[in-house]
Amino acid sequence: MIRILSLAAFVLILLHNAAHAQTKRIPVAYSAVSATQSSFYLTKEAGYFEKHGLSVDPVYVASGTKVAQAVIAGEFPVALAGGTVVNANLAGGDIVIFGGLVNVPSFYIVVQSSIKRPEDLKNKTVGITTFGSSTDFSIRYLIKKLGMEPDRDVKILQMGGQPQIVAAMVAGAVQAGVLSSPANYNAMKAGFQQLVDFKTVGLDYPTVSLVSTRSYIKKDPQTVRRFLMAYTEGTDRLFHDKELAMKVIAKYTKTTDRDALESAYGFATTFIERPPRLPYKAVETILAQIGEKDPKAKASKPEDFIDPTFYNELEKSGFFKSLSR
Repeated sequence: MIRILSLAAFVLILLHNAAHAQTKRIPVAYSAVSATQSSFYLTKEAGYFEKHGLSVDPVYVASGTKVAQAVIAGEFPVALAGGTVVNANLAGGDIVIFGGLVNVPSFYIVVQSSIKRPEDLKNKTVGITTFGSSTDFSIRYLIKKLGMEPDRDVKILQMGGQPQIVAAMVAGAVQAGVLSSPANYNAMKAGFQQLVDFKTVGLDYPTVSLVSTRSYIKKDPQTVRRFLMAYTEGTDRLFHDKELAMKVIAKYTKTTDRDALESAYGFATTFIERPPRLPYKAVETILAQIGEKDPKAKASKPEDFIDPTFYNELEKSGFFKSLSR
């Protein structure tokens, strides 16, 4: 009982200090207009960052690679990014993951009606967001698993973002797209069909993670800690307040269709981690693939790309369990 009371007191002290600290304003980059980011959107809109002493300015950057580069350059102290952080670190960057938002490929392959089987993707063109992104990694993994070679047997084109992939499909520029929600719903409403659900493929991948740099974490650990606490509370609210969540998703994705928003909410609560578990196995997947050609990746471990300090601290203090109900 004494131990429980001590843990509870520690959590209350953390919350009290964060709530009454001087508000710090920071820009935070995110790289996808997707329901995968909805917990971040809700954390912002519901005021949880302010509760923990932060004023966050969301900045959309249409490329996970560009987000990683900007974080390393010091433009953003914190950001939402995908597996590109592994490549950036291997190239000499200082970027690390401190929280996992989505640790599997939260995508669907949506195709024109003439494509009936995954093997029918041969000699077709698939739209992704950008080269090096989570959509790129996922489709290349699947193509190889099917015994085909990316770019030779299946052409891959970068479109820039999820809405742009759907637009390219409608225009006939590509015959398939790697989509998340609500883009997949919009494509299917336009007459396309779902071919593959990546959650059935058996692949772990850090689709969306909370990232910073080791140098920033060392300089200002309190800001990173507050961000993770606020984000965790926002995620808890996402799972318990469907109407608010759908309003927030509608605002950020510019979606008004109620059915599309229902689909997006189901997508978000299926894929978003709660609590934000660290993606060790997912990072291992990337290292294994890159390690086929890069000795540095082969010699690396997931722990080299993850800073568990704040997650472990909040887990041990009972903070995550205090939000579960």
